[in-house]
Amino acid sequence: MNDTETLSQVLPNETEEAARRLLSKAAERGLMLATAESCTGGMLASLLTDVQGVAHTFDRGFVTYSYEAKNEMLGVPMEIIRENSAVTREVAVAMAEGALERSRANVALAITGFADAGVEPGLVHFACARAGRKTAHREEHFGPGGRGATRVKCMKTAIEMMADML
Repeated sequence: MNDTETLSQVLPNETEEAARRLLSKAAERGLMLATAESCTGGMLASLLTDVQGVAHTFDRGFVTYSYEAKNEMLGVPMEIIRENSAVTREVAVAMAEGALERSRANVALAITGFADAGVEPGLVHFACARAGRKTAHREEHFGPGGRGATRVKCMKTAIEMMADML
């Protein structure tokens, strides 16, 4: 039986299963999760709230597509965005750390990238923060596969990083 509902038609089964395992592991440890998303537009938050029985481990998601949203909702300094661009390691790390600070979560994952346009289509930066640990960063080059395909690929990486941080 498939435990997720809304994204089941577009996600690979292994990604759905990894999300279920992540949420189960977080529930067993009494940990809460949060997301800060730009190019994925809330898709990760949707996936984490779709898994029945363990979705309660998800605290909140921030969809911060604009520079202003990153600044206002997550506290990412505008200087960092202006100096580096929004699709960089620095901004991804600041987003993850901001989501951790502005939620009740123990682990926060940030995604910022070019889903189908920009300097390099398919370039995505991920960061995962947990109190008391060094924030992890990962840079992926998914290529010019289009907006939907890039977002789906982002789910796998995001789930892996959160699971590693647990």
